[in-house]
Amino acid sequence: VISSYYYLNQKCRTMAEMIPYLVFPGTCKEAMKFYAQVLNGEIITMKTFSDSPIEVPNDYQNRIFDSELNAEKIRIKASDDLPNNSVTIGNNISLFLSFTDKAFREEVFKKLSESGKILFPLEKDFGMVKDKFDIQWMLVTDH
Repeated sequence: VISSYYYLNQKCRTMAEMIPYLVFPGTCKEAMKFYAQVLNGEIITMKTFSDSPIEVPNDYQNRIFDSELNAEKIRIKASDDLPNNSVTIGNNISLFLSFTDKAFREEVFKKLSESGKILFPLEKDFGMVKDKFDIQWMLVTDH
């Protein structure tokens, strides 16, 4: 029993958590405020594209680049879509995986991308892939 506990505990240390990540067509701020009200939660992050390292047209500067809502044990991350990336059913939600172990994140990314499609190459602390079942995954390294 002790060795099983140790093994499971070691495996659990490599991933911190999984969070749903929603993408909106310019309505992220409004949606997150609505969800905060409905879930009796709090918006803890709300950054616009003007605060991001991504270059976007002027009409996208005030759209949401990164937001996060906490409501008890619920966390939701969200943003508005990028230019030339129209939101449709199926690409408007991703599973956001946070890792404490960079090597394990790279291994998971590689396995998810097999027979899938790399949307953003795994660089520094972020990568995005659509697996062979058309599920989108965002993989980050926690600091």
